[in-house]
Order: sequence, then structure tokens, then C-alpha cells
Amino acid sequence: MKKVVYQGVSGAFSYIAAKKFFSSNIKLIGLNKFEDIFKIVSKNKADYGVVPIENSLAGSIYENYDLLNKYKVKVCGEYYLKIELYLLGVKTRLNKNLRLKLLKKVYSHPKAFEQCKNFFEKYNHLEKINLSDTAGAAKFISETNDITLGAIASKICAKLYNLEIIEKHLEDNQENYTRFLIITNQKNYKLNPKSNKCSLIFGLSHIPGSLYHALEIFAKNKINLTKIESRPIPHKPFEYFFFLDFVFRRKKLKDILKILKEFSKKTTFTKILGFYKEGKLKKS
Repeated sequence: MKKVVYQGVSGAFSYIAAKKFFSSNIKLIGLNKFEDIFKIVSKNKADYGVVPIENSLAGSIYENYDLLNKYKVKVCGEYYLKIELYLLGVKTRLNKNLRLKLLKKVYSHPKAFEQCKNFFEKYNHLEKINLSDTAGAAKFISETNDITLGAIASKICAKLYNLEIIEKHLEDNQENYTRFLIITNQKNYKLNPKSNKCSLIFGLSHIPGSLYHALEIFAKNKINLTKIESRPIPHKPFEYFFFLDFVFRRKKLKDILKILKEFSKKTTFTKILGFYKEGKLKKS
């Protein structure tokens, strides 16, 4: 049975993504921090880690870009999870309007709050309290048994923590997805022959046109870049490394390796995080 680590507790979106990606025969282990995932996977104390990397509404999760650069792990897969946010509370027999009036504080992850701004504009009497994960917020209020407290979390948390659903679909835009990366230890990484996507990190010299000349190689070879993100380099003010994703549906891996060899000549360093099969964005 494979050990899979994620940030949070049962019912967290990372927990849901892990269950959907691996389907069965796994042991899920929740951890407190994202960095804990990278530490454990890099030390080969777990087979896989599941980490969110970006949300279609709230944007990038910068901490995990930095951790991908810091730790020796490989990316071996990705999963797109549709995010549906529910307002949960301890069980009562009150109607929704009265229930909302009685609420004073709502607990959740900061990214979840970012994704339901319209709800808080409508109910501006509610105080937002940040916690490290959505499911942890649901677990917390279930233990308080306080009807003035609510949590924003997944629907499954209502069942897991014996809570009632006060309001559903709080997200501002229902086309709300989070992309998760599946990471593994470098020694355990095996190349999937069906790989058609790559993630990498690279650095550049501080000269005019360096980024253009590096990326030009992909354009010449008609390779589609799906993501580029710059992140500051620690202890080097206003210097950056870059995170890049690209897909290569119509090219063989051996041809991609030749292109990457040419690309690396234009960079100060290139760290290939992994080749993997592109995840599917399943729209409702």
C-alpha cells in the first residue's frame, strides 16, 4: 500500500484530490504544513505527496513553487479538482436566514476566502478567521459546538464532522478549479511513456533579451507553454528564478530532450522537475 501525504486533515481539498488521482490502495496521511510534505517525500518516508500549485480564481500558491525549487523531488502527475465551497455549521433546526444572522465568525483557509468575496460583501457582519486548511476549520467548529461559528470547506466535511450545510456554492465563479501536482522522491521517479507535459525551473543572466532568447526555442519548435511564473531568489534581492510548464502532445520525448538541451544553453541553470501525463480539466 502506497503512502500519500497531503496538507490538512480528512476532507481537505488535497485529501479529495489524492483520493481521486490514486483511486485505491493508498494510505493517506495529513500533515500540518506544505513544507512537511516536501521534507517527507524528499527523505523517501512517503511514496507520494499531493500539493496544490494554482487556483483558477485565486491564482498561484507561491509557497509551493519555492518548495519545488528548494527540495529534491520529482513531479510525476497532476490533477485538476473542481472546487465547491460550502458554509458549514453545527447542526440546528433553524432556517437559513436566522442561521446566518446568528453567525459571527467564519473560519477557513485564506485562499478559500479569496474565492468567495461576493458572499462576504453580502454578509459583511461576518468576521473571517484564517486557518491552515478548510477541513481543519470544519473539524474545529465541530469540536466547539458553537452556533455562532461557521467554516468554509468541502461538502464532504459536513458528513465527516457531523455539520449542517448553511449555504452552498459560495465561490464567486463556479468555474473554480485547483491544479494539484503529484510529487515523488527522485529515486522512485519512473518516466510514464504516456507523458506529454513537463515542468521545470530555470535561471537567467541579467542581460537584455535573455528571457526572450530562452523561450524562443519553444516557439520555433511549436511547443505550447501553459504556465510561466517568476519567483524571487532568496538572499539575492530582485533576482528571480522561473517556473515553466509546457505540453508536447505531438512530439516524441527524445525530441523534447534535444530541445531542452538547447534551451539549457540559454539559462544559468535548468532543473527538470518531471515529465508526466497532462491532467484533464473536467468541466461540469
